[in-house]
Amino acid sequence: MTCIDVETRSGMTDIESWPLELSSFDSVRSFVNKFEAKGCTANVLIANAGMSTLKYTKTPDGYETTLQVNYLSTALLSILMLPHLIKTGTPEHASRLVIVSSEVHYQANRLTGSEKWPSIIEMINDEAYCTFSVMRNRYHLSKLLEVMFVRELSSRLSKPALVAVSAVNPGFCYSRLVRELESNLLIKFVLGIGRALLARTTEMGSRTLVHAAIEPGERERHGHYLSSCEVTEESDYTLSAEGREVSKRLWHETLKILGDIDPRVNTIVSENLIQDIA
Repeated sequence: MTCIDVETRSGMTDIESWPLELSSFDSVRSFVNKFEAKGCTANVLIANAGMSTLKYTKTPDGYETTLQVNYLSTALLSILMLPHLIKTGTPEHASRLVIVSSEVHYQANRLTGSEKWPSIIEMINDEAYCTFSVMRNRYHLSKLLEVMFVRELSSRLSKPALVAVSAVNPGFCYSRLVRELESNLLIKFVLGIGRALLARTTEMGSRTLVHAAIEPGERERHGHYLSSCEVTEESDYTLSAEGREVSKRLWHETLKILGDIDPRVNTIVSENLIQDIA
């Protein structure tokens, strides 16, 4: 994670790199504490960290690792940083919160039967639920959760929003993201063919993130999913009545979990977000 500090006398900008481990809620909280203690300001936050694995493992916080890294910790960081982004935003130029999702959210498991689950997050975190077929699709689901989080957060910001929130698909890129999946020889073979035929360079994929972070027209992108630097329709499931209901439940469940982790979450939500929406 990088904090860009004040300009030096030469006109250059100091850049500091700080550790941020999303498999630890305490690490996220410590990062924000340091950010605030140093008096930093934020115009842009790009939440890009993520992982993909077939193995069910839990973090020290008790959550399945992909679920925490890709979704819960990303949501915690986004909310804790929200006041700083709001502070630098103006009605003319909104600051930016960019959450890196993926086109694979179209292929995510539908949370069928979730209306009967006491808690969606507790269910998808349960080891008994996370069979091999579920874990094979876990990365996809985490990216769906991110798209839903962006929709819920953006819809609760006052208008005109001082923070433009978007979910960005960088496309299939050459990277080490799927290194753990490649322990499965069949998956490694399929991914190898996919890379050869379809993959972008990492630099090309990064352009989509930079576009969302600095390109004018941020209000037109606010609350949307972007692919190839254009607003693109989310998955049919996300837009369905069932998907919208799941999205709202996930929002409230997420806030309950994060509020128990850091009381600042409840304060930030109550002071900066609309509580009741249609």
